[in-house]
Amino acid sequence: MEVELAGIPLVVLPGSYRRESDGRRPAGPVRVAVRSFAGGGQALQRAADRYWRSLGALPVWDGQGLRAGPALRPVAAPANWPLASPAWSGILAPEVHLVAGNRQWRLAGTAGSPSAGLSEVRTLAASVLDACQLGTRLLLAHGAAAQVSSVDLAAGTYTTGFYQNTARLIATDGQAGYLVPTATGQDDRLLRYTAATSATTLQLDAPVRRLASHAGSVWALTRTALWRVKGTTAELLFTHPPLLADDDGAFLTGHGTALYTWLAGQVHRCDTTGTVRGWTPVGPGGLATRGAASAGGFLWVVVQEAASGRWQLWATPGRLATLQGLALDWERAEPWYLVEEWTDAGAGWPVAVGGRHPDLDLFLARAGASGLLALQAQPRPGFPGLRASFQVTSGLCTAVPQARVPWLGAGAALAWLEGGGAPVTAELGWSSDAGATWSWGAARSVGGAASGFVVLEERFPLPLEAAALQVQVRVSGTGDWSPAVVGLWGLAAAGASAGGSGASEAVWLPRRRWRFAVQLGPLLPRDDGAVDAREPAALAGLLWDAWRSGTPLAFRDVDAAPGTTQLVQLVALEERLGGTAPGEARRLELELVEVG
Repeated sequence: MEVELAGIPLVVLPGSYRRESDGRRPAGPVRVAVRSFAGGGQALQRAADRYWRSLGALPVWDGQGLRAGPALRPVAAPANWPLASPAWSGILAPEVHLVAGNRQWRLAGTAGSPSAGLSEVRTLAASVLDACQLGTRLLLAHGAAAQVSSVDLAAGTYTTGFYQNTARLIATDGQAGYLVPTATGQDDRLLRYTAATSATTLQLDAPVRRLASHAGSVWALTRTALWRVKGTTAELLFTHPPLLADDDGAFLTGHGTALYTWLAGQVHRCDTTGTVRGWTPVGPGGLATRGAASAGGFLWVVVQEAASGRWQLWATPGRLATLQGLALDWERAEPWYLVEEWTDAGAGWPVAVGGRHPDLDLFLARAGASGLLALQAQPRPGFPGLRASFQVTSGLCTAVPQARVPWLGAGAALAWLEGGGAPVTAELGWSSDAGATWSWGAARSVGGAASGFVVLEERFPLPLEAAALQVQVRVSGTGDWSPAVVGLWGLAAAGASAGGSGASEAVWLPRRRWRFAVQLGPLLPRDDGAVDAREPAALAGLLWDAWRSGTPLAFRDVDAAPGTTQLVQLVALEERLGGTAPGEARRLELELVEVG
């Protein structure tokens, strides 16, 4: 009888061969898994079992999975739309109006039907630098070019000099308008207007960088502090180090129970409730930003990624502030999702426009070219609004403190509870060099049933020796419905202890054990009768080296077809000398255990 171990032919000593089930198996393979997508990347680097990256995906089932995110639909910009310019919106249901540059527009088409672009309403007194909505009015600041003007959305009228002062910033608490005047030396104060000429001055500590209208108050971000203003009372919420960069405070946006701004090249958050005060870095960072907006249940932020220089669109559902959450530091676990990454000049200056059309929640302006991008934050009946593909990548699955790990395979799990229309395509990939190169398994069709659960798994023909493994799943064809990625894992050989970016779990697999002996002195003839001319000492050295390495080996059993192998571990090796001289009656007894 012959077997083959790691490519080495071995003639089994007659009467010594045993094959049995493994009743004394070791701990078994270890699955290093990522199972929760409620926190990610930059927001949760310290949580090992939840580190991951995605592109074009948003969460489902409270973060238990990731599905295809929203599609960005090109929309032709109307005539006179300013190139690469911010816009502001005002809503008087069901109408949605926008101002940008020196024009006012409204959403065209019938409410409840697909969006049909924008139609121009009027020309304004001057280009708009800031805007806010007070009741049914849009208040518009034009800088030094013109006094504050107003659009009455209910009456359809436009009033110039609504507040007889010029302003570079404007906000409202729902009762009055608050503006930062353009006059020299007055950028450290707010003027509260209740009528055209009736103003109350509120002195702040330093020049105002940004104003926001949120939760029934006006929030003023100055060079050194954050203020909350209600009526004629200005409350100093907290101070911070001086804002020195030109783009510090590039936006100040309310979402949920928090305010968000851009500080030191990163998105920061502060909660507007509770007693914890101060800015906390929570979101993506980069070289620059093109603004933020709250729409469709998410906060959307456009940043320029530092390493590649590409512009990216990020989204977060945020976290509601509670006393328990603030005490437990939950706000740092805020999940962020990379929705889009552009290879060209990209887009930016997001503005919320939801409520009128089911396929529209957000507009972004193209940069470097005329045009807009329309986005639907959530699927709605008859309007899925999903992008055509998305991908999810695990972090570095490792088995610290081991320097290198024999990886046996990779896997991913996909699930869906509704939809399941025309099949989509899913591909599983893995990388052993931190994402520099990827290998891919065969594409697989997923779907065709109302609900389902699918496991994609690739077992490697030979163990992949590497310090870490990354796993990625790509899903395409998701325009109408999308499965959710609910797990990623790498399968490591027995004895690997999880670390890095995965949580370990033992995997029970049926295993076999072999015991047999190989005679070395002299070597037995081969099955075909040929004389084995190998040096017995050299053959013994090869087997001892295989035992020392601990690496899983390819094994062809006595009754296996040529070329058919399975992975085993050489767990025991015993050398016996049965004669009076070292070379006489020499044999090696081997014990093998199935791997994977």
